Amino acid sequence: MIKKPIRNLHSDRPVPPRFCDVIIEGNQIYLEKKNDKNNYEKIPWEDVVFQVEAAKAVNS
Repeated sequence: MIKKPIRNLHSDRPVPPRFCDVIIEGNQIYLEKKNDKNNYEKIPWEDVVFQVEAAKAVNS
């Protein structure tokens, strides 16, 4: 398993704030967002791509 932070690279802060983490487990990819202490929400990457593509199609 690989877990890496996804940061806002357009931030003016010296260390860009972390938005979420990307988790890679074999062929599965997830985005994981911390909601509260010890409370995380994980969404499959395919769900993110599907929703972004749907939004782009509506915008076209």
